[in-house]
Amino acid sequence: WEDLSKEEKMMKLQAFREDNQKYLKDSLGMNADQLNDIDNVNVCFLSTMERIQRYGKDKVNMQKFAEAVAAERSIQLEAIMGSEKRKKFAQYVEAKLKRAGMVE
Repeated sequence: WEDLSKEEKMMKLQAFREDNQKYLKDSLGMNADQLNDIDNVNVCFLSTMERIQRYGKDKVNMQKFAEAVAAERSIQLEAIMGSEKRKKFAQYVEAKLKRAGMVE
């Protein structure tokens, strides 16, 4: 990931998002409002993570803040999707990341 240009990263993220949107719609039955809300949650999450990285001061603070933000994101996604669909989506994303070699 670190070796990719900003443009290459954006292209990969866009493809990842498109695959996720298709799964959410086709496999989990999310409607247009839910898809939009999920996008909004993710945009807020990513922008907050950028601010944490910029202003977090040290790794301990950044980790603490990041964990809190990730927990809040999870709560919001569960509210939008419901518990079962949220679990299925998390499993889907984890499997995709494993296939891509991004997690073990």
